[in-house]
Amino acid sequence: MAFLADTSGRREASSCPLDRSARAAITALARALEVFDRPAARRAALRAHLADRIAIAADISLKDRVDAITGSILSEIGILLTHARPVGTVDIVPDPASAVLSATLLDRLPGLEGTSDAVRHQFERWDGSGGPHGARGPEIPIAARLLALSATLVGHPNPGQPPNWTARQRRVDDLLGTALDPDLGAAAADELESGDSLPSTVELGEVLAGLDRFVAPERNAPVEALVSIGEVVRAADRVDEVLLVIAEQAKRSLGATVVSICRFDHERPESQRVQTMVNAGAGLERFPAEEFHNDDARPGLSSLLTGQGFVRTIFDGRADDRGIVSLHRRGLGSEAAWPIIIGDSIWGIVWATTRDDEAVLDHDHLSTLRLVATHAAAAISQAQRIAEFEELALSDPLTGLGNRRVLEEKLDSIFQRSPIDRQDVALIMCDVDGLKQINDTEGHAAGDRLLVEAGEALLDAASTVSKSTVCRIGGDEFCIILDGGGMLSAEPVMTLAARTFAESRTGRSLSCGIAFATPDVASPIDLLGVADEAQYEAKRRRKGLPPVAELPALGSRRRAHREH
Repeated sequence: MAFLADTSGRREASSCPLDRSARAAITALARALEVFDRPAARRAALRAHLADRIAIAADISLKDRVDAITGSILSEIGILLTHARPVGTVDIVPDPASAVLSATLLDRLPGLEGTSDAVRHQFERWDGSGGPHGARGPEIPIAARLLALSATLVGHPNPGQPPNWTARQRRVDDLLGTALDPDLGAAAADELESGDSLPSTVELGEVLAGLDRFVAPERNAPVEALVSIGEVVRAADRVDEVLLVIAEQAKRSLGATVVSICRFDHERPESQRVQTMVNAGAGLERFPAEEFHNDDARPGLSSLLTGQGFVRTIFDGRADDRGIVSLHRRGLGSEAAWPIIIGDSIWGIVWATTRDDEAVLDHDHLSTLRLVATHAAAAISQAQRIAEFEELALSDPLTGLGNRRVLEEKLDSIFQRSPIDRQDVALIMCDVDGLKQINDTEGHAAGDRLLVEAGEALLDAASTVSKSTVCRIGGDEFCIILDGGGMLSAEPVMTLAARTFAESRTGRSLSCGIAFATPDVASPIDLLGVADEAQYEAKRRRKGLPPVAELPALGSRRRAHREH
């Protein structure tokens, strides 16, 4: 019977092939994957379940079985680094490069060598035509062969729909001896035909809990498990991902019922309250939208906000102590908390609790919690720096609009679609007339104000279309991308932008041109060329005209429109 059927704490006979630090790293990475891409995490859990059942049916070694299970859980972990959605099975064009990227991440974590090999070679084919190394037959690690087989069985079902196991088995049969191991395929067929029904979904938490059966029992290992957090948070660049990873791992390391990470309410500092950002614990909302606490609800909060941690149990102090009364009221046996300090200020708090029927937290646990808070502070700082650098890299420093990189990435994304799916995209190129004269006569500060106000006019006009992007791409040049509805919306948006800017002060004007991403426009460069040509024609016509002129007749809709 597969390990998911029994998570009562019994461990497999023979040597335990998974150490605690590796188990902690798998949990942290899997939870980060779940936050970033929940469907991918669900597929991973179902693949792990199938890999385990097939491994048992094929009577492979315990070590290979565990490598196949953990490899199935983490086979798509590379999407945390690339932010690209997975391609994952031999049904779709395989991506050995993505597998190598995922394996490279896992190589850095101790105890995951077998998992890394399974992930790295998951797209090798039995006939030797796969990658990344063209391994053939038994040369392919058996855990990788199991991973490929279970991934093919699961496939990529439509959201909310269970896999069609009969159809999936036929697909496996078609691939036996070419892409898939025929012996493992026979074991899979036996398992599919057995009396045990296959589930349509498996919860990731159930799979992770089942890994405990493969871990050697060890006491006093919370610090070792927590150190793994420092290794895996590098895979996450969003604060919510980081907090979930840390809270889940801290809960396990402390043996706590709940671990919450809260942020000080800087918008209302006088209230001395915190907002819960993430809860790790059964029955609680992971990311509560509006959960605030003050010192009345959580006695001791005021001391935490001065930088002092604490631990208390229902057996401490007088029965009428506010903290003890609060524990009894909440049905708790103990709680411990430590502030998260970033720089010279309190960012938030990590708070752990146990129920009144569980072992209580003590001062040793408080020391561990302090380590958790240190990891949290470092990870949050890293995530915030990444976000700041990304914002700087993608923003024009003067106007705050997107820069040329944003324009190029957006157009590249649009032109990856089929021509028919992008033909309603419009690009509006705009040039601020007379900027050089303003710089020469009134100074560059006045020219900067002119550019900022031009950007605001374009941003206001573009806000009337739901999928719009406004960029300053250099000097006096701006652009608006309308990703959908461009045929109907481009002309009104262009007109509104030009008139808003012209009416903001006498003598101001924009020269604008429109181009559409129709099937005869083959690339982003071609689209930019058409829009630039239309804008140049508008500027040429403007010469000798008064600052605010009547709109000229529109040109060919297929190629471009022009506006003063």
